[in-house]
This record gives sequence, C-alpha cells and structure tokens, in this order.
Amino acid sequence: MKNYSLQTYKGIATRHTCPNCGDKRSFAYYVDEENTPLHPSVGRCNHESSCGYHYTPKQYFQDHPECRTSNASSFDEQKKNAKYNNAPTKLSKPTPIGYVPIRYVEKSKSVQSNFFRFLSTLLGNYYGSKAQEVLNRLLDEYRLGATRDGSVIFWQIDKNGKVRTGKVMQYNPEDGHRIKAEQGAAINWIHSILKKQNVLPEEWLLSQCLFGEHLLSLYPDKVVVLVESEKSAIIGSAIFPNYVWLATGGKSQMKEGKLRVLSGRTVLLFPDADGYTEWEQRAEGMTYCKTIVSDLIEKHATPKQKANHIDIADWIIFQIQEGKLMSTANHLVEAEKILQRMIKKNPLLQRLIDELDLVLVDASHIASDDKSPP
Repeated sequence: MKNYSLQTYKGIATRHTCPNCGDKRSFAYYVDEENTPLHPSVGRCNHESSCGYHYTPKQYFQDHPECRTSNASSFDEQKKNAKYNNAPTKLSKPTPIGYVPIRYVEKSKSVQSNFFRFLSTLLGNYYGSKAQEVLNRLLDEYRLGATRDGSVIFWQIDKNGKVRTGKVMQYNPEDGHRIKAEQGAAINWIHSILKKQNVLPEEWLLSQCLFGEHLLSLYPDKVVVLVESEKSAIIGSAIFPNYVWLATGGKSQMKEGKLRVLSGRTVLLFPDADGYTEWEQRAEGMTYCKTIVSDLIEKHATPKQKANHIDIADWIIFQIQEGKLMSTANHLVEAEKILQRMIKKNPLLQRLIDELDLVLVDASHIASDDKSPP
C-alpha cells in the first residue's frame, strides 16, 4: 500500500474546499509519493478551532477496505469517471460527529465570568429585585460556564442534548464588550483544549450547531429569534423571554447544515449592522421554515452605530438606556404578526406555505409606535 502524507503548501492550487465547513482554500489533501490525492474527503482542514475536520488515510481504508488493493481506482480515475457519467464524485462518509462529555458542561457551570458580571449589572438596573430570577434562568437554560481567568463558556448543545463544543470568550465586565485577540484574549474552543490534553482523540471531528439549539425541544411552540452572537442571544432572552433566542456564532455561520434544525418553525432573523444584505439573501434559501429578516438596525441605527457594527444586543442596551425599549418590543411583536395577518387575510396562504415551503423574507415597514408589549 502506498504511503500518504499531507500535501505540501505550494500556493492556492494546493489548498482545496473542505468537505465539512465548505471553505474553498483551507483543505489539504493526503497525497502519495506522486502527489496524487487519495480521495477528496481525505485530508485536514486548516481551521483547527472553528472546523477541526481531519480524515486520515488510515480511517479511509478502515471504512473502505476494498481500496487497499492496487487495483482500486485512483483519485484521477474517480474524477474522470464522474465527469464521464455527468455526476459529481461521491464523497466518502467521514468519521462520526464528535461529542464532548456532558460532565464538562456541569463542571464549568458558574457565575464567575466577566460576562456574567456585566449581565448581572445590566439586569439589576433593569429588573431590580427580580433580576436574580432572570439570571438563574439564563444560567440554567444556556448552561453558561466560566474558566479560571473569568472567560465565559458558551456551550453548543444540539437538539438531542449532545455537547458539540464550547466557545471560550473574554468580556469587559464594565461595558460588556468582547476583549479581542489584539487585546490579548483570542477566542478558544473546548474541543481544542481537550485535544491538547489528550482527552479527545486526534481524529475527533467537530460539527458545530446553533448556540441554544437544545432549547428548541424545551419550547416547541415559541417563535425563534436568530442572531449572530451568543451575547445577543443571552441579552435578547433576558429582556424578551417569550421567544427562543439562538445564535449562529457569526455572520458567516448561516449554513444550511446548522439551520435545518429550524424546519417548520417561525423564525425572526436579526442580523448585525453589517450583515443585513447577506442574511436577507441567505434567508431566501431557508424554504423549510417561515422566515422574516428584521430591518430594525438597518433602518434605525445611526451612522456611528453602523460604523461600530452594532448588533441587536447593543441596540437593546441602547434602548434601555434611552428609555425606548418599548419600540423594540413592538418590532418583535409586529414582525411575528406580519405572517399571521397575511394568513388570516388569505387562509389559502397557510396551505401554500405548508405545501410549497413559501418564505417571507423581509419585515419592512414595521410599526414602531409605543404599544404595550406582549
């Protein structure tokens, strides 16, 4: 059997599309002595923290023992045959999704993060004596953890209660802003830490899910609000608990593999100030759920706020400080009711939505008058 090693970097032509995260320039094939790849699924993604895909030749031959013989078709032959048959090369099934033992979530549960300290102050000022009840709910529902240096752990737990990973982030306890890499606090990942400690095997495969995804089963009838950051989901849930607040983990994480879990739900999308156009386009493909993209920040944020790339959490905090939170509450209610009013006006629309997977993409011209919140 031939010897395989990771392809040496010699420009962008030697980096390929990752079969897990989809990045077009991050995947290194395992190649033989003649620089021929074993298979398009066999290789390693350079994004070790955010993706972690690594499918080795050993694993491939274990999954496909028939390919151990010298008569097995080469990668080039696979491509030629696929082209001849007018069909794409079928990727080998990768290793199973890796999970982190739940005991790490339970062990990390803590209010001793700088993010939770900021949250306590914010909600204390807003709710007064009732703040502790809200804080306890957020701690329990989102399984918030903390590290020894005061970083918060945002655990990714899927709809089946399986732990995919945890994102470790540091925040300023005074203003709630994230401390970034250039300030000495880069994002870390629990699965990376456990790999370095040899708790997880090298072949462990990351597959991210939505932050808060496990809450979908807990609240099957609630409307979902989808935001970018975990911080936004937490603050949104604190102030507007009648919705299930989930986070993609970033603007670029609006991926179908993550979003399919929302099938059949009504979803209100709140992109950051710089993400409205992209999320509007991506929402057009979310035909498996009823989707509305909010233009609240797009239309009402000041030029300075847009330049600072504010998100819905920043907007809620600003509205609290300005005493205008009622308008944000109305926006949520009206966004939710747009679809219901359309269905009530034309009952056949519901049948079309259900049978044809129609999707309402925009939530323009939403009322902002100060009516009573739900």
